[in-house]
Amino acid sequence: MTDGAVVEVEGLWKDYGPLHALADVTFEIGQGEVFGLLGRNGSGKTTLLRILTGYRLPTAGSVRVAGMDIIRQSLAVRRRIGYMPEHPQLYADLTVRGLLRFVGNVHGLSRARQKSRIEELASHFGLGAVIDRLAGHCSKGYRARISLAAAVIHEPQVVFLDEPTDGLDPEQRHQTHELVRQLSEKSTVVLSSHDLDEVGALCSRALVLDRGRIAKLGAIDELGGASGIAEVFRQTHERDKGQET
Repeated sequence: MTDGAVVEVEGLWKDYGPLHALADVTFEIGQGEVFGLLGRNGSGKTTLLRILTGYRLPTAGSVRVAGMDIIRQSLAVRRRIGYMPEHPQLYADLTVRGLLRFVGNVHGLSRARQKSRIEELASHFGLGAVIDRLAGHCSKGYRARISLAAAVIHEPQVVFLDEPTDGLDPEQRHQTHELVRQLSEKSTVVLSSHDLDEVGALCSRALVLDRGRIAKLGAIDELGGASGIAEVFRQTHERDKGQET
């Protein structure tokens, strides 16, 4: 692994029968980065994220997270990562405090550590007003914050966020962006998003997937910011339209 890299992907393939969902994908993510993961529907973005978080096995290639192999050391890797899926499922009949306590138990936190982390997260993510409310009775904006808090209660080295602002209103999106920036002060963040402006504002580098292959990879300014990434999307869309005719 390159010095400073906390995620290393080399020659990654994922096949579903004759379909190559991912084809020879190679990249690294450095310590402390906010790294954007982009791609149109069917690009392989979700497949890649699920492999990085240990929910899918690759067909070929290697993935190392926090210095460990995602296959041979999968349990150890999961202890060092946090994951907020696109549609997080909260236990609606638990209070926010009870839900965070449950997640803390899953990660092996002591009772004393759970208590201190819940207090820290309630303050950090502005959950004080709802900490003893049933999670199922919280607004969508609060549920996004709760999901983020649950993903990082064990202080993971790498946090994976899949469309964390999907369906939120502008103010909720702004609040979530601020939380992501705060997360990046202690953890490496991998942000999967369809929002090009969001990636341009939050990320230092980005990877754009197209049909399972890397279309672009580099610093946001090298890619031309949100407009440059949008141009990559436009070109692939025009190519696909041309092939359909």
